[in-house]
Amino acid sequence: MKKRNLLFALPLVATIQANALANPSIYLWDNQEGFVPAANCKISPSENTPFRVSSFTGWKSSETENLRNYNGIRQSHLINGSIVKTIDGKKKNNYEKIEVVGVNKNTDARVNRWFSQRLDQGYLYSKSVLPIEDYVIEVENTNFPQEQKNILSNHSSTYWLAEASGSYYKLNCPGKNEGRDYTLFRVYNTLNESEAPSSFVGVYFDESKIFKDIRTTPISKIGVELVDTETTYDLEEILSNEENQFIENDNLLTSTEEFKIEVAKNEEIERRNTITNKDSSIISKGTPEGDIQGTFEDVVCVPSNTLNVRDESLEKVIFKSQTGEKVKRFQSFEPEEKEITLDGVVYNFIKVQFSSREEKDQTIGWVASKYIKKKSQCKYLRSEEDINVIRDVEISGLDDPKCCEFPTVKAPTHSYTSGMRMFKARRGGGSRSHAACDLYRYKDEPILSVAPGVVVRDLYYFYQGTYALEVRHSGGFIVRYGELTGKKESGVSSGKKVKMGQRVGYMGKVNSNCCRPMLHFELFDGSGRGSLSQKGNKFQRRSDLMDPTHYLQKWESGKF
Repeated sequence: MKKRNLLFALPLVATIQANALANPSIYLWDNQEGFVPAANCKISPSENTPFRVSSFTGWKSSETENLRNYNGIRQSHLINGSIVKTIDGKKKNNYEKIEVVGVNKNTDARVNRWFSQRLDQGYLYSKSVLPIEDYVIEVENTNFPQEQKNILSNHSSTYWLAEASGSYYKLNCPGKNEGRDYTLFRVYNTLNESEAPSSFVGVYFDESKIFKDIRTTPISKIGVELVDTETTYDLEEILSNEENQFIENDNLLTSTEEFKIEVAKNEEIERRNTITNKDSSIISKGTPEGDIQGTFEDVVCVPSNTLNVRDESLEKVIFKSQTGEKVKRFQSFEPEEKEITLDGVVYNFIKVQFSSREEKDQTIGWVASKYIKKKSQCKYLRSEEDINVIRDVEISGLDDPKCCEFPTVKAPTHSYTSGMRMFKARRGGGSRSHAACDLYRYKDEPILSVAPGVVVRDLYYFYQGTYALEVRHSGGFIVRYGELTGKKESGVSSGKKVKMGQRVGYMGKVNSNCCRPMLHFELFDGSGRGSLSQKGNKFQRRSDLMDPTHYLQKWESGKF
């Protein structure tokens, strides 16, 4: 890979006139949505940032530094100038636990399979972990969603510097991103004399895909002088400017405090409505059931199983909800209803909360009111007891009409046929292929046996704090139920029989925080021998590995 020189002939001047920064764009980066307007965000100094840059420390020159495990054994070669983030882990003297955020492409090193990839974790020598503000980061526009290729610049790449005058700076924003601290970066079209930042971007430590393809260069090598934010422009003023193109309408909560007040009001209303009801019988936990005015016993009710949840503008789908998922109508002093025409049909939209969701950024949105009904009135809703039934049956194999049970108690929240969740998704920069379908749900939910069978390998450590279980099912096929919690289910152990639909474990979540809770579902036809994990192919699995997608789709359709 040939080293590419950054093209700026003159150093960046240390003073920039305030009028040169008239109305710059300010964004947050989101791995799924790309650049999101940073409306109503607050800026504040920050003592630290999780982002760093790697460098070799030693007596001789090298293009790479060693990424090691806790015992000091070398795992891979990390190219100097790569962006990393510090993460929690077991303490090791003179070393820092890091995760690779983006590998530097500005290198002469001949990259091979022994080199580190994005999301690799390990230990770097502490003196090899350098401050990010010491580097200019060239970010390629290919990292952006197709429709946002030119959102920052019409150049093929832009140049980023961490905002770090006296301290780092962070953005904190109300709404779904509340509680996240976004490290602030200045973005330039080029680094020529007197150029002002064209925009500012906040990057959250767990939403850093923007840096997957980068080139970094030490500022010391290019003579760039950092701009002094205290004397040249006021970021707080820029963010609060009423003429900023991203200030949203009056329906949006304008501060974290107002957001908390609004939520508190909803909780108080719900509390009052669940205390008593003279016209209804009381079911579990004292919650009234039936068509009771003012209560929150509403659920999503759609025949297609999923319902789009939209943002404040109603133009963008921000996540999907499931039939039967409980919602609360958003209560405020202003009407929380809007109309929109979709495919020639006029829909009335209402603002709702999904208060039971684990994902804090998927709790509030807008849905078509016709698809929100009382639980007792939803004809598409079957009780969990009716759906998840243990069946004492025998089957002849995967193609038996009686096969099989879907392994989660409710439909997955995300598609397992796309993205990194799908079977054969590329891993390790293409060096590996995903050997499973990942079924996203919620932590600690039961995992069910897809068919009758015998446990051939009891609960064992699998990956990043999670466990796995292997069952040979009737007809000979084998399923590895991966990324479970360590909680053992009574009666499920090596040599024991299980029935179709029987609980065999509980959904876990990897400790790297890379992903949501999931069931990692691997399927084998049973003709192979030995361990299910074997080297020699891109899947790093036994040769009888199968693509489970078709079967899971069939079972899901039959169940939900």
